[in-house]
Amino acid sequence: MSKTGCAAPWRSLMYVPANVRRFVEKAPQAGADAVILDLEDSVPAAAKEAARAALSESIGIVRQGSSQVLVRINRPLSQAVRDAEAAVAAGADGLVLTKAMGPEHVTLFAELLDVLAPVPDGGRGTVIVPIIETAEAVPLIAAIAAASPRVAGLLCGAEDLAAELGCAPDDDTVAMIKRQMVIGCAAAGVAPLGLLGTVADFRDPEAVRAVALASRRAGFTGATCVHPAIVPVLNAAFAPTGAEVDLARRQVEAAEAAAREGRGSFAVDGRMVDEPILRRARRILSSVR
Repeated sequence: MSKTGCAAPWRSLMYVPANVRRFVEKAPQAGADAVILDLEDSVPAAAKEAARAALSESIGIVRQGSSQVLVRINRPLSQAVRDAEAAVAAGADGLVLTKAMGPEHVTLFAELLDVLAPVPDGGRGTVIVPIIETAEAVPLIAAIAAASPRVAGLLCGAEDLAAELGCAPDDDTVAMIKRQMVIGCAAAGVAPLGLLGTVADFRDPEAVRAVALASRRAGFTGATCVHPAIVPVLNAAFAPTGAEVDLARRQVEAAEAAAREGRGSFAVDGRMVDEPILRRARRILSSVR
């Protein structure tokens, strides 16, 4: 499968109910790489229209900080289209696509965005982040990830998925699906987002840190949270360590020196360095902020 996506650089994505003004006003100070203004689960049905109408103001408030702004849109389609139109008009960087059904679902919203927000020459355009939340979407993960160049990453809705599958959110069944998502995202060149496991209390930063570090080792590049206190934990856990950056830099420098000297093989710290190791080193260096 060809790599069509534009992998997102987000280490932390913080959900904020779009209808709660005090949470929106606090969002710029959180330091999240992306803020997801939620029009879906966290907004009561009676408040959805007002939250949608206030998106322009809400996005303007969030942009007082350094975060990109995504909007999680509703289902069914009648609400989703109105949400998307409002989000694009308000200047959102992307849409979080609730309960992605398959690649055709993503393609339809990509076509809508082509009308609402054409991609500028050399630009990235408004991105899409589908959420895998249903059993029918699981066999289609790779196809969903590769459905459009606008796809920047995938999320897994563990609670919704577990409820449909009849298992616990921390069961190996959900973990297996998340690992499958990492593979599908890698094939498509997009970001696998999420935690490989659950944390009983998200106010426990050490527990979150342990799960986030394990998730990074498993291939995830960032995760969502609902509380500002967790943002710095995710930012640190999904960033390369100083030791990793130092080793990567020396590996790349050694490769350049070997190329100048016409050598095809070389070692750094007693370990032979080949192209897969260099690819990892370059990826680490490209993620340094």
